[in-house]
Amino acid sequence: DHASGGALVCIADAAAFHSAFATRPQSRGGFQPCTRSSDQGYMTALLRGTHVRDQRFREAFREFTQHTSNDRWPSEHPDESARGRPKDGAFLLSRTGYRVQCSAKLLGLAPVASWANVGTKHEAAMACAWAVQGSVVFVKSENGPVHIVTKYQNKLHVHIVNIGDDV
Repeated sequence: DHASGGALVCIADAAAFHSAFATRPQSRGGFQPCTRSSDQGYMTALLRGTHVRDQRFREAFREFTQHTSNDRWPSEHPDESARGRPKDGAFLLSRTGYRVQCSAKLLGLAPVASWANVGTKHEAAMACAWAVQGSVVFVKSENGPVHIVTKYQNKLHVHIVNIGDDV
């Protein structure tokens, strides 16, 4: 409930992420979905060892999801390491409440269904829920409701969460 704008958060066992996503690109002829940092690892490093209940995590997540005109950290941001970096990508969190990877591009996931009148973030949420075993995926557009996407009995399930205006 701390996203001030659009967000995609996937929660699963760390091993499930490692099983679903290759750590390195496959050699020619082979392919497995993989993740890539959209911000050169800035958010992942910033939140290393920080639990989701920690105020620092909540503040960083809220700031990350805050819309800017160019979807990048402001050039006058107090943390010089953030300046100009993209504010884009998914947060992959372990069930223990620590980040696995932040600001992650989810590459190579096969589309498993179509979701009318939503953007790529919602499509990625469905593909992530399908690919990452036992995951729960939260997705929110800039001004829309929070959706929870899960895979159960080999079917995708989407639920709308009504948390309030400040999600």
